[in-house]
Amino acid sequence: MFTKGGFSDLYRATPIVSRRSSIALETAKLRGGLFAALLLLVAVGAALLPSASLAGGTPCGNATAAPARLTLHQMRSSELCLINRARAHYGLVPLQYNPDLRDSATGHSDSMVVHRYFAHEGPGGSVDSRISRTGYLDKGVQDFTIGENIAAGSGHDGSPWQIFVDWMHSPPHRANILDPGFRDAGVGVARGFPLGGAGAAATYTVDFGARKL
Repeated sequence: MFTKGGFSDLYRATPIVSRRSSIALETAKLRGGLFAALLLLVAVGAALLPSASLAGGTPCGNATAAPARLTLHQMRSSELCLINRARAHYGLVPLQYNPDLRDSATGHSDSMVVHRYFAHEGPGGSVDSRISRTGYLDKGVQDFTIGENIAAGSGHDGSPWQIFVDWMHSPPHRANILDPGFRDAGVGVARGFPLGGAGAAATYTVDFGARKL
């Protein structure tokens, strides 16, 4: 399921968040990966952040460039930088880069492009099962919160900045970005469009997390 945004060739899906104990996760995995505690975020009437308020200051790399002009590392770094600038704007702690979350996010972006689907759940399983396999939710974790945003765009609509702007103008995606409980994040970017036929495009996944050890 996807919705088409206000920009050409740019798509976003409803983000998700899961909150539960590691014991509940283990039970869910034994039952075949049922996402029993999955909560679909409902859009709320939050005030939208004007783009101009984040446009100034030190740029996050070449964040406005189209995917064809950027490396995957540049796109990942710019997106996390933009997210942390928004959090700083609201007095929130920055998200720490986490390699496990990046592995989960990268694998999912790659999977969406290769298998041509646009959703949080795919051949790699649900969000919690993907993140769990990376080791982020190992047995030492007592409680956790995880969330995910996905998007894709071609040309300048696929730039890190435009993806960020689109998320910030979508209340449920914005809620993940500005969730005060999250502490870690990993960004995964794949070249290509999940649904095919969009030229020089990029597909983004951001996995958010917080753990209590």
